[in-house]
Amino acid sequence: MLNWALLVALPAAFLAGVVTGMTGFGLALISTPLLLFVYEPKTVIVLTTIFSIFINVAVVWDSWRDAHRRLVLALLPPAFVGIVVGTEVLRAVNPVYIRLAVGAVVVLSAVILFKDLRLPGAGTRWGPVVAGSASGALSTSTGLAGPPIILLLAARDLPKHDFRGTSALYFLVISVFGIAVLAFRGVVEGGHFPIAAVLIPAALVGKIVGTAALERVSERAFRGISLGLVVFTGALGVATAAWALLL
Repeated sequence: MLNWALLVALPAAFLAGVVTGMTGFGLALISTPLLLFVYEPKTVIVLTTIFSIFINVAVVWDSWRDAHRRLVLALLPPAFVGIVVGTEVLRAVNPVYIRLAVGAVVVLSAVILFKDLRLPGAGTRWGPVVAGSASGALSTSTGLAGPPIILLLAARDLPKHDFRGTSALYFLVISVFGIAVLAFRGVVEGGHFPIAAVLIPAALVGKIVGTAALERVSERAFRGISLGLVVFTGALGVATAAWALLL
């Protein structure tokens, strides 16, 4: 039987599926703010991680040939190191200040790409090292894991199908690693699975809609959508950090 929480969570799962089905990322950006209205933060973290695994498996399934697997392999080792570093940074530095600084840098970088300018070093072998380590560190210190990866893929001008497949493959591996860490720390509870079982079908239906929409979107529009989501993520980070500092 539907309750108030599920009436909010089902559309959130569907919208997250649509965005991820189209772009290969953005799941947490769409679902987290809505889910926080009805579930506690710990539950939201677990649910979004589970969503990410199921939806990205579906995306990778139909975009495996498009994914730049060597690039993903280059991103993962520094990302895993970054996850550990981000945990230590979180202990030493107020996350509000981190979110404020990172949000500003993310917005500036996305604006630069909107103007078709190049980010220095994005096309070199150091690009994945910087993007992967930044993504990993930000995932555990601020929750903003996506922007460094998306900025790198956009800076390399990946076609929309390659962009989608590569980002989905990267976030799938990160999500599997993340759920393992959450389970090890005892964050995952038995009560999370019945909720996930109800919401996952809605997310997968959204994925189907997003994948169908991808074919109707031009390369230029896809780039605009991707960078627009990054700008929104960064701006939201700046706004929430500024609000926290003013309180």
